[in-house]
Amino acid sequence: MRFCLTSPAAILFTTLLPLALLTGCRKKSADYVPPPPPEVTIASPTQRTVPITLEYTGSVRGIESVEIRARVKGFLQKKHIEGGRRVKAGELLFTIDPRTYEAQLAQARAESESQKANLKLAELTLVRLQEAMRSGAGSQQELDRSLTERDAAKAQLDLSLARVRAAELDLEFTRVTAPISGRIGIISVDEGQLVGATEPTLLTSVINDDKVLAMYDMDERQVLEIRSKNQNKRPGEDGRPLVEVRLGLANEQGFPHIGQFHKADNRVNPETGTIRIESIFENPDGTILPGAFVRLLAVYGDKDALLVPDVAVLRDATGRYVLTLAEDGTVERINVIAGPVFERMRPVEEVVGDPLPGGTAAPSKLTPQSRIIVNGLQRVRPGAKAVAKSPSPAPATSPTPPSR
Repeated sequence: MRFCLTSPAAILFTTLLPLALLTGCRKKSADYVPPPPPEVTIASPTQRTVPITLEYTGSVRGIESVEIRARVKGFLQKKHIEGGRRVKAGELLFTIDPRTYEAQLAQARAESESQKANLKLAELTLVRLQEAMRSGAGSQQELDRSLTERDAAKAQLDLSLARVRAAELDLEFTRVTAPISGRIGIISVDEGQLVGATEPTLLTSVINDDKVLAMYDMDERQVLEIRSKNQNKRPGEDGRPLVEVRLGLANEQGFPHIGQFHKADNRVNPETGTIRIESIFENPDGTILPGAFVRLLAVYGDKDALLVPDVAVLRDATGRYVLTLAEDGTVERINVIAGPVFERMRPVEEVVGDPLPGGTAAPSKLTPQSRIIVNGLQRVRPGAKAVAKSPSPAPATSPTPPSR
């Protein structure tokens, strides 16, 4: 028995068979399963007493600083020191050729001796005329002339003595000595160079860095707030101890150098709205270099505060905040005011929100029992869910084998 493939039944069969096969091979689409909430690490705030501090950036200068300049004209004859080493007050640094000034001093002394002789002659002449006047042999005109000559000779002697003193000073200035003790800077002149020709030539400088002053500018509002709490008196004026100031260099962590408030300017700079403050630091080993930029932390007292890990304090365009994990696993944002880092922790205060209806204060969300998210912050957002991950136990360490 044969089937005709061109019959209508055969054509329909061959058309529907592939569709049936394709329909039977399709898989059913799976239902969407949301991912599990991300895991985060949490920590509770710590209640501690922390210092009340303000942080600044400042610069350093020595307690004393002097530029050494040539005070007389001449050729530099001798350099007695090398730049960069320490010198003592009165130590000889440079010698300028003294021969010209030795000759000027000798000339001035000779002139003074001549004036002494003229004065002696004028005095003897005056005595003789006075004796002649008593015997009636002299005239009043001659006596007046003798008195005038005596006074002129005395004035000339005083002038010559002043020239001697000036010549002595010029000769003394050919020996350039250190006015203070300290470290000498780079010497900018060489032996044989003409100095002091048109102006006092800068030879070098000396900085006393046994103590240094750190200078910084304090905002006018901060100054007013601090002074209003202390009857508008500066530290040290009313028996209070001087404010402690800590200093950190560019290559140091924290603020290892301890100093104290030294002095403040007597006015506010109207261009910047700040007042210049100076704090003083002991620097016996010269660690703090004059001219360096430093970080400063002024300590104004103590206060009780909530501390959270510094990594938990975030910041965006609206300010600083922390993320907490509620009991139901919801992530919440709490806006805070953060203080400076203290032992890798940062004191925070919650920003007070709008009061509740009826004028009552809104309850604080930041408490010592709050669960602060410290790890996994990039995987969560306020309003989403998260799961607190228990901190992993510290790995056991094998005992150190005894040394042989």
